[in-house]
Amino acid sequence: MEVVARLTAPLLAHLRLVLAREHQLVVAEDWAALDRVIRSRPIDLAVVDPRADGMARSDEIQALLVRYRSLPLVLYMPLAPETLRITVELAKYGLPQVVLRGFDDEPNHFRALLDRQPARAVENALLSRIAKPLARVPPPLAKAIGEMFLRPHAFQSVDSLAVAAGLTRRSLDRSLGRAGLASARTLLTGARVARAYHYLRDSGYQIDDVTRKLSYASPRLLARQVRWATGLSPSTLRKTVEPEKFISELAGMLHRRREDRKNGNHARQ
Repeated sequence: MEVVARLTAPLLAHLRLVLAREHQLVVAEDWAALDRVIRSRPIDLAVVDPRADGMARSDEIQALLVRYRSLPLVLYMPLAPETLRITVELAKYGLPQVVLRGFDDEPNHFRALLDRQPARAVENALLSRIAKPLARVPPPLAKAIGEMFLRPHAFQSVDSLAVAAGLTRRSLDRSLGRAGLASARTLLTGARVARAYHYLRDSGYQIDDVTRKLSYASPRLLARQVRWATGLSPSTLRKTVEPEKFISELAGMLHRRREDRKNGNHARQ
């Protein structure tokens, strides 16, 4: 998980202890930098103190909640007279999780709370839809596929998946075929398109932002993969397709039989 933080020095030091080496932490030096990081990096979670610079910045938090609705946001702050007022102000925008310094930030408890944030709902739903064939591949491959769906920006090619699974390309494709899963290339494209859809659902992200966050070479390549997987442009996908429909259709593509039919139809056109 990649976490961005806008915190005072004492809170930041404690968050580093909580995250340890299990998660990557990016520090935003000011509120403008926080927004830039969210738009350009594959951030899974934001942890912020509304008073990180000594002033109550509830307006900045409101803007984040409106622009990036799919991004889990945790308020981490000391108990102070303004704490209740800030949380009340933010409630109408979808009150984020609140953690108070010295009360509920014990490292194990805090880490468990962060891990529970719903950062990857679409990807987890897709993995559950292919759980049966996934259970038939070697465990290292199943683990690598799971990681690919949760961190698609880290897998730039099929070779990346093969290396993560400890398999040759030939063994990789054989294992997927025997299990009833689509080809490695289709799985990789599906993972990247799923994460693109996750970002596109938020009004704060432009196509160029999604391109950078997923390390695509160009917006054109992103659009081409989205159209191949869904038949739609990124802008149409974000406006017209609800999550359940998207998950159902993409999950079908990740199975071997559906992929063969899709490729056959493509060949006849």
